[in-house]
This record gives sequence, C-alpha cells and structure tokens, in this order.
Amino acid sequence: MTMWLRGTSGCPAYASEYSCWYLEDKATYDVFYWKNLAQDDEADNQLIASAVGLSQCRAKAIEHAARLREKWNDRAYICMLMEHGRYMEKHRLLPT
Repeated sequence: MTMWLRGTSGCPAYASEYSCWYLEDKATYDVFYWKNLAQDDEADNQLIASAVGLSQCRAKAIEHAARLREKWNDRAYICMLMEHGRYMEKHRLLPT
C-alpha cells in the first residue's frame, strides 16, 4: 500500500487512515442516496453513481436529489470509499 494513501498520520478531520488529500481529491467512491429520508425506509437507500473525490460524490448526490425533486439534505447521501473492490470507509464532504 502506498503511504500517501494510508499512512501513520491519516486525516483527523475525517477520522480516516487515508490522507485528507487522497480522500478529497483522488479516492474512488460509490455514491449512495437515501430518498425520502424522513420515512426511514432502508429500501430507499440506493447506489446511484461512482465518483472520484468527495466534492464529485456530493455533487452527484445533489444532482440525483434534483432529479427526484427532493429538497437537498446533507444526511441523504454517503460516499463509500472503494479499495481493491471493497468498501473501506464512508464519508461526506465536510463544510468549508
């Protein structure tokens, strides 16, 4: 494993073993979106796209919400970090 991907310092802001730079700009994510979040139905949590970086992940979720004509809610999406075909961590883009 390359040290800039997963190192001893990691990224405290995301409570991650991976570097902040990698999480925000280079990591590959599966984007999940939970439509009708308030109804709390697990069946509504669906894989909607793949993305590179947390900004793109969030943008794809926002686009999906708009297509569904749902009011945007930051809690309605999650970015699942992929490595070697496995989900390693889950994240959302932190506010700036």
